[in-house]
Amino acid sequence: MMVETDSNICKRCGQCMSVCPVYLTTFREDDVARGKLALLESVEAGDMNQSTRFEEILSRCLLCGACAEVCANEVQTNRIMQAGRRHLFEKEKSGQAENALFKAVRGGRLSAKVLLKGGALLQALACRKIPESSGLHLRFPLSYFTERRTVPPIAWNPFIHAFKSESPVETDGPRIGLFVGCGTNYLFPDVAWALANIVERLGATLVVPQDQVCCGLPAHVAGDAETAQKLAKKNIEAFSSLEVDAILSVCASCGSHLKDLPSLFPDDPASCDAASSIGAKHTDAMAFLIDHLGFETYLETVQEAELSAGKKPLRVAYHDPCHLRIGQGIIEAPRKLLKALPGIELLETAHPGQCCGHGGDFNLSHFSLSMEILKRRVADLDKVQPDTIVTGCTGCLLQLMEGVSRSGLSGRVEVCHPLILARKIIESYRIPPPRKQDPPVSQAQHTGAGQ
Repeated sequence: MMVETDSNICKRCGQCMSVCPVYLTTFREDDVARGKLALLESVEAGDMNQSTRFEEILSRCLLCGACAEVCANEVQTNRIMQAGRRHLFEKEKSGQAENALFKAVRGGRLSAKVLLKGGALLQALACRKIPESSGLHLRFPLSYFTERRTVPPIAWNPFIHAFKSESPVETDGPRIGLFVGCGTNYLFPDVAWALANIVERLGATLVVPQDQVCCGLPAHVAGDAETAQKLAKKNIEAFSSLEVDAILSVCASCGSHLKDLPSLFPDDPASCDAASSIGAKHTDAMAFLIDHLGFETYLETVQEAELSAGKKPLRVAYHDPCHLRIGQGIIEAPRKLLKALPGIELLETAHPGQCCGHGGDFNLSHFSLSMEILKRRVADLDKVQPDTIVTGCTGCLLQLMEGVSRSGLSGRVEVCHPLILARKIIESYRIPPPRKQDPPVSQAQHTGAGQ
């Protein structure tokens, strides 16, 4: 279990303490990167044995990347933490317990409260309407239904099944592949439909391969490298055969993992090269709309003064997902998209890069701590008095919906993806597609993520 190299060893300067969402909540040394790295070094040197307590400490990390972002010595903390989790997973692999949800369903031990609260989502998980490979099985164990106030409804007609990629509407514009992701496919399919509607308006062709699977991030952060690699290879196969100019995602977590796929294959050059090809074509959908489909140019034709006459601007606060801001370096594109929409007043919070506390399975294993981090973020958002909070990650969407409910803001504040808001604005203002005689918005081939 390699911890650090001579070139990027932790100097214990404490800079990570200023940005770690967990440490800023608990103020415990073992909850910050330098504390965890010290423990990992002790285990590596044989000065300390691994234990249940050590495993618990290692799990108290959101893997948000904030510590690595500010580290003067460029310590790759995320990769070090991940290596530690992988080591623990491999060590305990043979003794893993059966999925608690399926065990409880088969044993008839689900309470009426859980059955009523979980509803369609519980039934879909238990009856395997959602494949075992989906990250939702890790995201929604039995405890999820008893601790949360909000439980998302399941889409009984998932986007991938509903969208007929065999016969996409061909255009003269870019040909775009869409990686849908589990959260979008089953919980927020309207986000994918919004993107499909917008790219068609802008003259692009959307292709959605039916054989794509979970991105593998939930398995990866749990230390299950074998499952993460298997899922990655399936997605590489699904997208490698497509003749597309770009591969888009609408979930920041999925997108960040797709960009990082090559790291899953350190000892497999062929798979690493194939993963690199996928990563090179990938960018977030909002960035592609701005940088390559001319979304701003399209909306410049709209006379906002006429359309917005007599209307109160919609106050919109944007939440930066860590996997988009840090994981992909995309900060400005979502803001440009929102500013381009007529009738929108974009609000900035005092701490725009603050984490919401979701962190994949972090909010399951450390639910109370996750809610404390969320409470701080929602309070920051509420100070600007938004009508709508938008964010480009399905995990952040789930977390912020819970936060709005717990803060008593339900009914006053809506939470949605920026693409949902964009489609609503386009339809409510009856903004027409670009005129066919106009030249295409952008003839440029996709060259990578932009700002």
